[in-house]
Amino acid sequence: MDRVECQKIIESLRYGKPPEGYTHLLTVGRKKEINRLLKILSEESKSYLVEANYGVGKTHLLEFIKEKALELNFVTSLISLDSSSEARFNRMDQIFGQICRNIQVPKNNQKSVRYLFDSLFDLNNQNKPESKEYLIKISNNNKWNENHFLKSEAMYIAVRAWKFSYENGHNIKIDSLIEDWLFNPFNYYTQRKYLYTELIAKLKKWFNDSRPEWKFYDTNEGIFNFQIKGYSQSWDALHDLYTISIAAGYKGLILLIDEFEDVIHNLKKINYQQDAFWNLFEFFLKKRFPGIAFFAVTPGFVKKCKELLYFKGIFDEDYLSKFDMLEKIELSPLTSKDLVELSEKIISIYSNAYQWNINSEVKKKIKEICIESSNIAIEDRVRQTIKEIITVLDQEMSKSS
Repeated sequence: MDRVECQKIIESLRYGKPPEGYTHLLTVGRKKEINRLLKILSEESKSYLVEANYGVGKTHLLEFIKEKALELNFVTSLISLDSSSEARFNRMDQIFGQICRNIQVPKNNQKSVRYLFDSLFDLNNQNKPESKEYLIKISNNNKWNENHFLKSEAMYIAVRAWKFSYENGHNIKIDSLIEDWLFNPFNYYTQRKYLYTELIAKLKKWFNDSRPEWKFYDTNEGIFNFQIKGYSQSWDALHDLYTISIAAGYKGLILLIDEFEDVIHNLKKINYQQDAFWNLFEFFLKKRFPGIAFFAVTPGFVKKCKELLYFKGIFDEDYLSKFDMLEKIELSPLTSKDLVELSEKIISIYSNAYQWNINSEVKKKIKEICIESSNIAIEDRVRQTIKEIITVLDQEMSKSS
């Protein structure tokens, strides 16, 4: 890493966490859990709960998984649930929008479904035999007139419009409309005519979509609607994102969902909570999404869910038993020894960032901080220790100058 990168890391560590994209450099301990995660990425296609107390590193581990998945040529999307905004897990149209907003493809630090679409039509990918085969299926043998391959008609329309925009130097209006529609599908349920005009009618010089116009406006058809029929098109479009990831030459799509505890604490209505739990089960049953998904929760999550449902009068044992199928990865807290290892990494980065040769006395002082960290409450231990290490380094460098 160069000095600028090191300085960027240190500035983020002042707040107790590494910047996005550098988490793997500052991951220590938990070798058993990490080896298991790497095996999952290499060999499996399942969903998991990632279980740890607040402040112990669930978010850090999700970032670590994301970085490793990108290295292994997966597309990723890391989202954080928030029932007070447009990220409620009972609303799969909102979740689909957040996934599209946070999609990241390998070798690209920016996030958006647009970069996945660009990869699909990149000539380097199109020349790969497997990608070429997928594109022939998606495009109906390059005619782009009918959809016989993707599960979602809405996704097919978006991909088709993106193709002709991409091949004509990127039409900003079309690109921005598709991006905003997929980010916020719920904002377009009353704008069916506008979507039809911009994404189909105005582009018919490139393809022949023989369906009558009324079909695109019909509420029962739901071609532009991600909400009807139990959010079936949201699920189908999510499945298509996985398919498109494969077609674009990647290994698949990995989803990482942070703050899943939000479902228990902030979704107030029992029917909302039940819908959110059913959506969770769908990921573990592998019926609607073929890729890997990780959900960050605190210890005893399953027990808390069952107690919540019992309290609210839900006693269906067949339904409640589905919580027992949720496989989990439990994170152990970092030890003082782990924090010493982390401090050595921070010292090395700090030294490079400010071209300062850190002496043995300073290193000894920092090691003592890590050993004494066992006295700090577990939920604050890592972040507080990191911030204290940076403070000491700042003070000692100031003294030496």
